[in-house]
Amino acid sequence: MSDSAAETVEQTGSEHVSGSDGYPEEYRLLELTPEIAAQLDADTTFVVRGRDTDSAVLIDATEQAYAMHTAHTSNSMYLLTRDNGQLTLRTKLHQVFDLQPTRPQVRARVLEVLKWDTRGAFRGTEFEHEGVTDESITDGVRVTDTVLDQHVQAGHAHVRRVLDDVLAFRHNATGHWRVLDAGYACDLLRIILATHVERDWPLDALRADTVYSALHAESPHILPEVVDAVLRRFATKHEDVFAMDTRRVCVFLAEQIFASSGSRAWPVPEFLRALRATMPPQLTLDVDMDAWNSRSISTSVVGKLAVATSAPADEHLLHSPNGVPASLTLLLPVDNNTLPQDTRARMRDLFAVKSKWTAREMRPFLEDLVADESAVAKAVDSWLLKFGRGVRGTNGESVYTSRIN
Repeated sequence: MSDSAAETVEQTGSEHVSGSDGYPEEYRLLELTPEIAAQLDADTTFVVRGRDTDSAVLIDATEQAYAMHTAHTSNSMYLLTRDNGQLTLRTKLHQVFDLQPTRPQVRARVLEVLKWDTRGAFRGTEFEHEGVTDESITDGVRVTDTVLDQHVQAGHAHVRRVLDDVLAFRHNATGHWRVLDAGYACDLLRIILATHVERDWPLDALRADTVYSALHAESPHILPEVVDAVLRRFATKHEDVFAMDTRRVCVFLAEQIFASSGSRAWPVPEFLRALRATMPPQLTLDVDMDAWNSRSISTSVVGKLAVATSAPADEHLLHSPNGVPASLTLLLPVDNNTLPQDTRARMRDLFAVKSKWTAREMRPFLEDLVADESAVAKAVDSWLLKFGRGVRGTNGESVYTSRIN
C-alpha cells in the first residue's frame, strides 16, 4: 500500500487501521519470479545460503540459484494484516528483495572448505595417524554436510556433483569429507581396470559393491566409500551401475600432467606422448592429430585446462583459417581453480597468460561466471567488447587484446 492509498483509507473511514508508533515488527518483502511463485503454490521448500560476508542466495527446488538484491522504492509501502476483521499496520517499507538468476562459485568454495581439514589428502587408512582416532585430532576443521551447507551457496545435489568431481568422499564412520590423493585414486583406478580384465567385468556395467568386494579381498584396508568416490569420478552412473568414461580419465590425467610442470608450455606431440604413457592400457586413447591443431584445442579434452599458442615464428598462423598444425602447437596450462571470481580481474589474468584471444578460446574459462548456460556466448562477447580491443583475423574471427590497465 502506498502513502496515497493509506491516506485514502484514513480519510474515508471505511476501515480502521491499528498500529503502534515506530512499526516495531520487522518484515521483508520478496518479489517472486513466476517460477518461484509456482513452486510456492506446490508447497516447495526453499533455502537461503551464504556466509555473513556473502550476498544471500536463494536455492529453489530445481537447484536454481537466485541472488537476492535489495531494490529501493520511490514510494513507501505499508504492510497490513487482517486479524479477526481488524486491519493491523505491521510495518512501513522502502525496499524489497528481488531475485536474479545467478551462478555461485560452488567449486572454488568447496575446494576452499575442504582445505580447512589440515590432514591433507587421503592416501589410505594405513597412512593415517596410527593409534589416533579421527575425533581426537584437533588440527584444522572437520568438514561435514553442515559445514558445507553453511559456506557453499548451492543445493545438496549440486554440491555432491562438485565433491565427486574433486575426488572427495564422505567417511562413513565419522561423516567427515576428505579429498583423495590423486596418486592414490589413480592407483585404485588401475587396480579396478586390471581386476575388470581378470574377472571379465563389462566396463559399461560396473557395480560398486562387486568392485569393492574384489578389491577388499586383496587389500582389507580399502574403504567402500573410497571405491565409490573413484567410480563416481571416472565413470558415469546409470541407476545402480557405472560405465567407465575414457574422456573423464583423460581430463583427469591431463590435469596431473599440467600440474606436474607448473606453467611451462607443452608441445602437443610431447603432451600426447605423456598422456599415452599414463593412460591405463585397458582404455583406448583415440588421438587424431588433425584434432589437435591450434583451432581445435578449445573443444578437446584439455579445452578447460590449457589454451593454444605457438612459437613466435608461427604466431601469424594462430588465427588463420587452418590454424597452427598440431606438430607446432603449444599448450599453455590455465588453472581454472585459481582464477579470480571477478570478471574484470579474471580477464586481466587471462590476457596475462596470452596476449591475444578469440571468443571461442576464452569461452571455456569464463562460462562458470554466467548464470544462464545458454547465454554464455553472448556474455563472453560483451565482456570482450568491454575489456578488449578487437581486430578481425584472417579467418573471420575477431582477435582481442586487453584494454585493462
